[in-house]
Amino acid sequence: MASTVRDAGESLEVKVDKGRILCVGLACLDFIQVVREYPAEDSDQRSLDHKWQRGGNAANNCTVLSQLGASCEFLGPLSSKPTGSFVVEDFKAHGVCLDNCVFYNDCEVPASSVLINSQNGSRTIVHSNLNLPELSFEDFKKIDLSQYSWIHFEGRNIPEVVKMINWVHAWDKGPPVKISVELEKPRVDTRILDIVQLADVVFVGKDFAEFMGWKSTAEAIAAVGELSKPGATIVVPWGASGAAARCPDGALVESPAFPPEEVVDTLGAGDTFLATTVFALSLGKSVVDSITLGCQIAGAKVGAFGYQGLDKVYQQIQARSDQG
Repeated sequence: MASTVRDAGESLEVKVDKGRILCVGLACLDFIQVVREYPAEDSDQRSLDHKWQRGGNAANNCTVLSQLGASCEFLGPLSSKPTGSFVVEDFKAHGVCLDNCVFYNDCEVPASSVLINSQNGSRTIVHSNLNLPELSFEDFKKIDLSQYSWIHFEGRNIPEVVKMINWVHAWDKGPPVKISVELEKPRVDTRILDIVQLADVVFVGKDFAEFMGWKSTAEAIAAVGELSKPGATIVVPWGASGAAARCPDGALVESPAFPPEEVVDTLGAGDTFLATTVFALSLGKSVVDSITLGCQIAGAKVGAFGYQGLDKVYQQIQARSDQG
């Protein structure tokens, strides 16, 4: 059964300032193996390196936001079992608030096996969720919306997420809360498009766009634009080609990619771009400046293993901007 344990601050003081960015979605346990080359089926090879890492889109978003200095919170189901403690402790180590998470005593933490090809940095993921439930609308209704300036939702558990977003829109006890949503993973369930019309900012991943038959950023923006509400921002990252966006006034803007000298680890590159763009938009930066910063930080991320050091990259970018 679920228990609402509130112990996120035991090992590290967590920021709880008003104006937090809330990320709603999944946290899982990644077991990452770095291999010399992608293995053939039924073969045996020794890995070059391995590590445990907290994963999941919303969880990764929080990691990046914390690196950039944002006050952020994760909201989703978590496992109280020993295997889930790694995920919880890693959140704490990054200063991510978990105050409203629902902890399950009898459910396993979702897990992913990840192979990273050292030759090109590609990542291949096999994911498993044995029995951990999705976050429910009833759980979401318990949070105090006055604590947040921005809420980002993964594109999952759509019927419940639609209820959550509508509940935020109906709230009138403080400044409006910005809503962003993510269409990333290819999904046969077209109900995912139901959340587009409810969001202020819509992120459309390349994999999802191609699954829908949209062959470019322009096609994706045009298609999603027909579904979105007036004045919504649509952001479409496109890997090595950079990113494009439609601004609230309808203007189209682009950013080039900023590739590193060597691609090391592409795991979480899209999550890095999204989190950085949300961070910049939440500070009032323009859409083009926000997606450009997103491409810069994501480019730095794929040139290193994991997420450490993104704070220094951001500081360097800021310093160059101040000088220029």
